[in-house]
Amino acid sequence: MLILLVVTVLGQDLFFALWMATLQAPVTELCTGAPLDCPRDPGAMVSGTFNYLLMLLTPGIVIGLHTSRRRHRRSTPLAETPFHGAAEAVAGLIREARLRREPVVMVDRRLTSGAYVTGQRRRPLLMLGPELLVLREKGDHGRRIFEAVVRHELAHLRGRDLQTYNVLTVFRPSNLFAGAFIAFAMTLELLNRRATPGDLVVALARALLLTLLGELIARAYLRIREHHADLQAGMTDQEGLLAALGAETGRADGTGAARLRSWLRHHPMGIDRLDVARTPGRVLASSPGRVFLGATVAGVLLPMLQDLLLRFYGPRDGSFTLVLCGLLVGVGLTLFVGFTLWRHQWYAGSPALARLGRSALTGLIVAGGIVAGSWLALYTRVSGYGLSGTPLAPSFLAAVATAAVLLCGWLTLVGAQWFRGDPQAQRIPRFLKLAVVPACLIGGWLMAGVWTWGVGLQGVLTACSTQGYVCPTSTPERDVAGAVTGSFGTGPVPVMVALIALAVPLAARFTAPVNGRLSRAARPPRRTP
Repeated sequence: MLILLVVTVLGQDLFFALWMATLQAPVTELCTGAPLDCPRDPGAMVSGTFNYLLMLLTPGIVIGLHTSRRRHRRSTPLAETPFHGAAEAVAGLIREARLRREPVVMVDRRLTSGAYVTGQRRRPLLMLGPELLVLREKGDHGRRIFEAVVRHELAHLRGRDLQTYNVLTVFRPSNLFAGAFIAFAMTLELLNRRATPGDLVVALARALLLTLLGELIARAYLRIREHHADLQAGMTDQEGLLAALGAETGRADGTGAARLRSWLRHHPMGIDRLDVARTPGRVLASSPGRVFLGATVAGVLLPMLQDLLLRFYGPRDGSFTLVLCGLLVGVGLTLFVGFTLWRHQWYAGSPALARLGRSALTGLIVAGGIVAGSWLALYTRVSGYGLSGTPLAPSFLAAVATAAVLLCGWLTLVGAQWFRGDPQAQRIPRFLKLAVVPACLIGGWLMAGVWTWGVGLQGVLTACSTQGYVCPTSTPERDVAGAVTGSFGTGPVPVMVALIALAVPLAARFTAPVNGRLSRAARPPRRTP
């Protein structure tokens, strides 16, 4: 999820930086086409892009430093407070955690009964609220809750979450500032072109949704790290953790509107934290929401990366950039979906029929995310006309859904074959060596074919809808699909993909180690006549 956030925010920042650098860089040759297509001074482009990227990342750095300094100024070292018993207990828990760098324990009076970690890697700070410190003195039950909360925060330090939190502190404000700058710049451009109010609303909605996508990914990552910290804290005293989460008082329950707002929360709902604490495997089985976010990011990257490749290679290598773009995005998406399905295979514990249903549902979610993300992307030079995005023709949508469902089904089948012999996940590295490379090849070439077809079909459909243009065919979907199939042909690539798709499940079935089977050395000798 952190990689998804970095890719999304940097993609949006890079779009704005390239856009503004292109507009300001001097033109090197006489050009009569569109301003963005005119050749520009490379040095001015590079320096301008770097300056605008720095401008977008600076607010996050400033906000992070200011927030950390403000928290430190309003807090007091625990050793200087009257909570001497709590200070000794926290020191013992810190020694128990065996951290590489011990945190400085502070009391933040605005926290009341909460706690959090902040600071830098070389000087981490553990902030505790005064009510939490008082809770330790209220019997054994309060002491166990106090220790569970402190262990939870120390688990964040042990898991190096402080470094990733600092990255989030920089990228989240950058995402918001980039969205605001892009919305402002797009508004000025559309007003200069005297666009219709509908075009203005669509452009602003795309900028808003793309900014919201980055924020949703950041909050999903924060919720995952909270679950991991809960599991680490529960390894020592699970009953104390459950009490801290409100299992006995019912504070953890959440229904109705709270469920709908759960996607916007930095911390998971109490009922979700209780479920993960009682069934730790749930945290490793990704939810459909996270799958949709990952597929949407892949859909956004397709036209954005295609535009960058066209800028680098030029329009003459259009077919090469299509295949390269599809391969790169397809490999990343396949790994994301594959690890999601494989984790669910081992840690969710659902029956075979339910796994097949989840595989089909995951494929439909992936297809929907790809289509939705391609229409959110802000690059508009892929097809040369209007908005970027995959075509909404029923035949193309059906093909995308079928390809995604087949890919997810194949990944599930490979995982299921290995799971039969290794249900305890004791030889996962061996499984990954068998499955990852073939999955990348299949997913990459599948995405390359779908993306090439989608871009070609989008260009034909847009041209045919132009007033005064005579469409050369009455069945553009079939003709473009035939042209793409002919370009790929029946050569070594499709044959190799087909052989891999058939051979890898069989290899997983017959090479997976079977637990409980005696080794050859441990078997009793055969009877001799």
